Amino acid sequence: MKVVLIAAVSLDGFITRHDKPGSGFTSEADKRYLRDILNRFDACIVGAESFRVSRNWMLSRLMPDKLRVAVTRTPEAFADVADPDSFEFTSQSPRAIVEDLRTRGHHLCALLGGGRIYSLFLQARCVDELWVTLEARLFGSGTPFCPGQFDFPLELLSHDSLDRNTLLLKYRPRQGSG
Repeated sequence: MKVVLIAAVSLDGFITRHDKPGSGFTSEADKRYLRDILNRFDACIVGAESFRVSRNWMLSRLMPDKLRVAVTRTPEAFADVADPDSFEFTSQSPRAIVEDLRTRGHHLCALLGGGRIYSLFLQARCVDELWVTLEARLFGSGTPFCPGQFDFPLELLSHDSLDRNTLLLKYRPRQGSG
């Protein structure tokens, strides 16, 4: 199974603007791009905070053939919205989540954040590609793209313009990176 980290970031490396949750800062080009590409994926992983911020949006778009998994320390706290066919909550490790999805027949999984989830999956070496939309904005503060300290070498696969001010960069981890 292939796991693709998908994120929109400011030029200074933030996935939120200041203390405002969510990705409301992104361009219309990024929003269109995200809507279009998510149709390709048969599974998505998010963190509990991302779920809390986008709960109504996520729950209004559930489909039985596209499993959503939210990573949380307390899956039982979400029992009222969990649905084994479309939305699950788990405290499993990144490797266990990916293996579980693979054994259940999933082939392409979007990792949609937030920053702590990105870091957890990167550190566990559970990310096959990173698709990063770079927005022409500077925030100075916000949620870091990948909080923590690690060195993760990447190889650029492609770069495209989504519009005049928005770039799409696709990377994969370099072989033998540690």
